[in-house]
Amino acid sequence: MRHARWKKRLAPYLDRELDPDGRKAVEEHLRACPECRREIELLEGLDKTALEFSLPEPDENYWASFASRVKTGIAGRRLSAPWKEENMFETSFFKPQKDFKRKALVAPIALALHVILGLVIIVIPLLHTGELPKVEIYSAFLVPPPPPPPPPPPPAAKKRSERSARIKPVQAQSNVEAGKLVAPVVIPDEIAEEQLSDIGIEGGVVGGVEGGVVGGVLGGVVGGVLGGVVGEVQAPVRAGGDIRQPRLLKEVDPLYPEIARQARLEGVVIIEATTDIYGRVAAWRVLRSIPLLDQAAIDAVRQWVYEPMVISGRPRGVIFTVTVRFKLKSS
Repeated sequence: MRHARWKKRLAPYLDRELDPDGRKAVEEHLRACPECRREIELLEGLDKTALEFSLPEPDENYWASFASRVKTGIAGRRLSAPWKEENMFETSFFKPQKDFKRKALVAPIALALHVILGLVIIVIPLLHTGELPKVEIYSAFLVPPPPPPPPPPPPAAKKRSERSARIKPVQAQSNVEAGKLVAPVVIPDEIAEEQLSDIGIEGGVVGGVEGGVVGGVLGGVVGGVLGGVVGEVQAPVRAGGDIRQPRLLKEVDPLYPEIARQARLEGVVIIEATTDIYGRVAAWRVLRSIPLLDQAAIDAVRQWVYEPMVISGRPRGVIFTVTVRFKLKSS
């Protein structure tokens, strides 16, 4: 880069455009750089060649006749100006050709032919539609699903076992006083089996819940009286506000009706259910119906068991809505 900068200063050096300090610096560089010396020798040779082939300066008569030659040139241009102006605007005017009438007649005919050709291309495929697919209509009869089977009969009660004592009790006289615990004097060799009464029913109570009811047996509530409730049972309350919907303890999935499955029927059935004081669904009413799915939804909801609702220390039934969704599994 530095050497190139010195080469740029060679031309001003030859034209004597540098100050004395600049000329002195260039001369010192030329003494140290043979390449720059060759460069400046080449430039000096070009200057000499230009001076040798320079044109001679015009004589005094050339400049004396300059004004008259300018006036003559201006006068000649003025004389030729109308002809040049006519040629300049010659292409700006419309000149009808000889076959203009024929072209004017052919243009609408060509346009009409193009329109007819376009309509033919569009209309012909619409006229030849080919063979349409045959639509087969099958008549289907929708039969309501059969009623649910009756509940199984309750299991037979286990016969009361009447076991005879295989070992006779020891007849011994004991001096037992009422209100006192007395240790036996004689320890018998064998003890007779006591005759026990059966407790419960084999297979459970009819209408009971699998796993039992929280807090007691069928007919009782938490903290209640065995076999019933003291006082009258109050009317059920509707869930909402401070009264929340009871918690579901047992849920049974609905059985998808086969006729609805074949019809690819899906949807949601909304049921208004009423539980009793034990949390079982005692009454129901369909709010949003799908005829082929209503019975399956009702059969499932009837088997659901909820947590008993206790309000002010007394069990109450609850009225709330239940949503049963039927959705086919994707294949």
